[in-house]
Amino acid sequence: SMKGTLPTSSLLLLLLLNSDPGAALLSPPSITCCTQLYQQPLPNKLLRKVIRVDLQKADGDCHLQAFVLHLAQHSVCIHPQNHSLAQWFKRQGKRIQGTPPS
Repeated sequence: SMKGTLPTSSLLLLLLLNSDPGAALLSPPSITCCTQLYQQPLPNKLLRKVIRVDLQKADGDCHLQAFVLHLAQHSVCIHPQNHSLAQWFKRQGKRIQGTPPS
C-alpha cells in the first residue's frame, strides 16, 4: 500500500515547487522590510499625516511583524504592541488595509 501513496506525494511536491518559482529564493527588490520598529509613543503630528496603514506579516517576505504607516514622503515602521498606535486605531475606527485607496 506504500507504493500507491508515493506518486501522489511527489506530485504534490512538484505542484508546490512549481506554483511560485523563485519566490522562496529571492524576494523582489521592491519589497522593503521593517527592521527597526518604533516603540515610543507616536506624536499626533505624525499620526495626522498618515495616508494609509499596512500590516507587515512576519511569515511573508519579511521576518518581523509591524505596522507600516505610510506618509506622503516616507513610511514609518511601528511595533505591533505600540500602545499609542492602538489608541489611535480606536479613535480612528480605521480598518487596516492592504491596498492603497483608489
